[in-house]
Amino acid sequence: MKALMKTAVVGLGIAAASIAVAQPALANSFGPVSVGDGTVSYNDGGDQFCAQAYNTDGARWVQVTLVPISRSGPSPSWKDYNNYYGNSGSTCRSLATAYEDTYYRADIKTYWGERGTTVTRSSRYFYS
Repeated sequence: MKALMKTAVVGLGIAAASIAVAQPALANSFGPVSVGDGTVSYNDGGDQFCAQAYNTDGARWVQVTLVPISRSGPSPSWKDYNNYYGNSGSTCRSLATAYEDTYYRADIKTYWGERGTTVTRSSRYFYS
């Protein structure tokens, strides 16, 4: 009986050690999150960062620049224009070539034609 108990304890110890060694990915999906004149989102499963300007109240756009912080990786920059410009959907960029768990900063600017100015919104941090 003692031998059986020792075997069970050793087996549980090995299983616990295996779980402790296998670290979970740090990546995280979010959004869509409002950024004033549109939204941004990140889908970790598809490695897609998307921006969409709101399709109301005249000309609007959302500009995103992704900056890798912890490792080298792609650093795309783009604007999503709303339906005033003939685009009613979101514009996405892939981070599929980034190393897993690369820490990113998304710098976001928006524009609304009625206001007539570009507004720098807060940066958003995430793991790819």
